[in-house]
Amino acid sequence: MRVSARPLVFFAAGAVLLAGLLRLAEEMNLVKLQIDSFSVIGIEARTSNAQEASGNSAIGKLWGRFATEDLLRRIPHRMDDRIVAVYSEYESDKDGPYTYTLGAKVSSTRDVPAGMVARKVLSGDYAMFTAQGGAPPQMTVDLWKHIWSLEKPGPLHRAYKTDFEVHSALEAQPPDTHIDVYIGVQK
Repeated sequence: MRVSARPLVFFAAGAVLLAGLLRLAEEMNLVKLQIDSFSVIGIEARTSNAQEASGNSAIGKLWGRFATEDLLRRIPHRMDDRIVAVYSEYESDKDGPYTYTLGAKVSSTRDVPAGMVARKVLSGDYAMFTAQGGAPPQMTVDLWKHIWSLEKPGPLHRAYKTDFEVHSALEAQPPDTHIDVYIGVQK
């Protein structure tokens, strides 16, 4: 009895094609939302992805300060206990400098405490990405790596005006951690 390898080749090719189609479907089915503008009060720093990767992380220092100085509790007019990080004032794209603001969504920008700033998230179209259950710093980095992998020439065409993250409460630990990243997209 002679067995042909042809069915195995077709099966393998079909599996590769299916995997590629599933990846394409994931990329093409970006969750897109219309977001109204809102304000955040918090602390900020100017940084870049190169600086963050170099071991001289401005973002890490802001998170450390935010936690040790209990800054969330000092933000007036807070809407809830979630932490919001805003990426704004992009010089160019993911490779250029930007401003990172760490704080909370507020109902008013009156009474900004000394050492803090008010930052506005622009209204517009945003793609939303979610991760949960992991260690917050690594979970966030992994989610951003996924987002960058979808950029041009892929399906994600970023506006580079404002992006933002919404984190579960500061005290949350895995498996209760949760982050939503909203990426401003071109129309």
